Amino acid sequence: MIDITDLRAIIIPFAVTLCFFYIEAIIHYNMGKYDKIGFNIPHLHENFKIIAIISIFSLLSSGATYLVEMYFEK
Repeated sequence: MIDITDLRAIIIPFAVTLCFFYIEAIIHYNMGKYDKIGFNIPHLHENFKIIAIISIFSLLSSGATYLVEMYFEK
């Protein structure tokens, strides 16, 4: 059973990772689209796709980190 402390151990890294990965994704988007480093936000539809992909991988990363920490605590 996951308690609130365990939930925080997943949610906080998820939110932090999501923010940093989003900034990185926007920079990569601009490099691919405009061939320069920039921070132009893509159209809403593209932005949702970027956020969805990053959310999935942030959740996987946070969950994997939690499981590895739980494994080594035993």
